[in-house]
Amino acid sequence: MSFYGESRKIEGNLMFKKIFKNYDQFLENIRNKSITFFKSKEQHTPSLQLKPIDIINLEIKRQEANLKQKQDSEKKLFILKKLLHLYLKKKALKSTSRYINRANDILKDETEDSAYEALEYLNRVPKNLSSKELNDIYTFKALIYELIEDYDEASNAYKEAIKYDKTPNTLKEFKAFVERSREAIMWQEHLNGKDLIYNKSNIHNLVKAQDMPKVAKRLETIAKYYARSPKSRALAKKYFKEVLKMYKTLSKSEPDEYLCVYINALLDAVEIFMMPITLLKEAQDLLINSKECNSSKIYLLERIKELKHKTFIKKSLIQSD
Repeated sequence: MSFYGESRKIEGNLMFKKIFKNYDQFLENIRNKSITFFKSKEQHTPSLQLKPIDIINLEIKRQEANLKQKQDSEKKLFILKKLLHLYLKKKALKSTSRYINRANDILKDETEDSAYEALEYLNRVPKNLSSKELNDIYTFKALIYELIEDYDEASNAYKEAIKYDKTPNTLKEFKAFVERSREAIMWQEHLNGKDLIYNKSNIHNLVKAQDMPKVAKRLETIAKYYARSPKSRALAKKYFKEVLKMYKTLSKSEPDEYLCVYINALLDAVEIFMMPITLLKEAQDLLINSKECNSSKIYLLERIKELKHKTFIKKSLIQSD
């Protein structure tokens, strides 16, 4: 091979080496830039995984929109209950109070009984907590009272909450409650035709016949809850008088199903609500003369016998004789 040919070969080899060297470097640069690009995208792109609080907020928005669309009062009240449960869950997630977390655990089955149980638990909470925690507890209680439609107690709980925190947020919550409760009362009035919320002494005359069993049962639960506290015992007694009137009406129209229920309620009236002992005699007379209560007659007679031996009833019986 000539000198010229040899030099061209050497030059070609050097060129190829340079090309491949640069190509490797080119590939390495692309790889590094790709890694940097995707890392920066990961840092700036928000995570698609929603947090529990975000899920609750989305569901609240959905239910609030759903509430506005509904025309039927019963459906509106049903959705409102769902919303109140969501508000409670949201408040529990945002709070660091162990008392609120425990109350929220009690409320998880979303029944009326659990609402009363949660209230009973929160009423035993110590008062020497921080202002922030007490504010959270009182607003949480207010939502539970609203859930069971005790708007007076809900209002009182919000007023207590404001004592510990007068910031716009607490006042905003109170204002939202006032608006919700007004609408709820309107929906209730529309369902029942008349106001059942504030006319505590005449409920039995305002309830439709088909709704009476449900209203009587619910009112009985509320009355027994209020009877636990001396402060609310008078209100409990008013409610239970209405319960007795409804059960008495039902016992006449459907004796097979409600006569025993009415007799049992009469015994509760004397034992729990300290009503006149004449109700004890009424219960005994009804029981002896009835054919409907055969299955529970022995139990009810035993209960009457035990009640007559209770000190406060025994004294009343002696005085009446």
